[in-house]
Amino acid sequence: MYALVDCNSFYANCEKLFRPDLRGKAVVVLSNNDGCVVARSSEAKQLGIKMGVPYFQVKEFCAQNDVTVFSSNYTLYADMSHRVMSTLEKLCPTVEVYSIDEAFLYLADYPTAMTDLDSYGRKLKAIVEQYTGIPVCVGMGSTKTMAKLANYAAKKHPATKGVCVLDNLRWIRRIMQITDVGEVWGVGRRYKVRLNEMGIHTVYQLAVCEPAKIRQHFGVVLERTCLELNGQSCLGIEAVEAKKQIISSRSFSTRISCPDELSQAVCSHAAKAANKLRKQDSVCHYLSVFAKNSPFSQTESYTSISGQCQFITPTADTRVMVAAARQILTQIFKKDVRYAKAGVMLFDICPHDEVQPDLFADDSSDNQTNQQSASKSAEVIAVMDQLNKRYGQNSNQQSAVFIASEGIKDKQSWKMSRDMLSPCYTTNINQIPKVD
Repeated sequence: MYALVDCNSFYANCEKLFRPDLRGKAVVVLSNNDGCVVARSSEAKQLGIKMGVPYFQVKEFCAQNDVTVFSSNYTLYADMSHRVMSTLEKLCPTVEVYSIDEAFLYLADYPTAMTDLDSYGRKLKAIVEQYTGIPVCVGMGSTKTMAKLANYAAKKHPATKGVCVLDNLRWIRRIMQITDVGEVWGVGRRYKVRLNEMGIHTVYQLAVCEPAKIRQHFGVVLERTCLELNGQSCLGIEAVEAKKQIISSRSFSTRISCPDELSQAVCSHAAKAANKLRKQDSVCHYLSVFAKNSPFSQTESYTSISGQCQFITPTADTRVMVAAARQILTQIFKKDVRYAKAGVMLFDICPHDEVQPDLFADDSSDNQTNQQSASKSAEVIAVMDQLNKRYGQNSNQQSAVFIASEGIKDKQSWKMSRDMLSPCYTTNINQIPKVD
């Protein structure tokens, strides 16, 4: 058996957690640059606010209906996600973090859970909510796809009280018959249209199809889904693997033409990418820089620039990467372009302990000096990481120690618009709630 634990309206509930005055009230969270609605509380859903709708279209509606609006606070969401996942790992030995608000649990590795699945599911739900304050739903099934279906039922049907166990054939059949095929994990909009054309409208109708027929029309992926709906496990718990490619990019709140401002943005992304690289204990061989204007502009022709460099010795040093990014940008920069987005990509990534030494390096004093310099460089970066971990970010959401080339955030005209940003309650001691 597998269990899927899914946080309810995660971003919105993270915001409501530290605001008791918002209990029972509608809350929405916006995307980067306060563009679109990306999360809604249950109250906001009841008001009819759609996912993905541009904020300017519902701004007046939100004001009229007392809807509280927040900019995305990824620092808060990531920390709360870590708390939820850490709690689950204490309750089950095998946990696969599937997304920021979802995790699969493999219950066969925890025999105690198998004795009474419903009680264990309610224990999971109660403890996560008690320890973190985040409400969750729990679905259990014989495969990961069935666990997903059970979780959907736990959210959709109030009678389940947030926990659904699909271990009874009559109950499984009933849930499948009343659930639209579009709700199946892995069935997107295009697949749903094609399945409907074939007369398949419910999950049950998909489950009773011949897997070979499904494979013929849709491929092996949907065939596996069909098999999983019949209790044949095709997807096991996956180990967390290091990323083979890291990208840090973002659209600007205002267009940039100044090379110095664009350089600050690129250097900032290079520093973020380097930090992600070190967190997975890796180094990279290549760094690429890219920037472009808006492809939807009616007055400007589309322009995209890019360039890359190769490091002789793979690195995760922020200073080395920032210097390389600046040099690349200097070579590729084009004047009279109003840039709308820029970023950095790292690729050809490998673990730092698998780096191939330079075969042509000699034992000369110069080479020894270079090795000593590299060792000191690693020590400097380690100190930077320790300081940033200890002191976090300041009120401007900037690290305690950073490269000067990134610029100071409160003076960056291009920084992301987050006019309704909430405090970082859990990671910045200066922003914890105060009680008078």
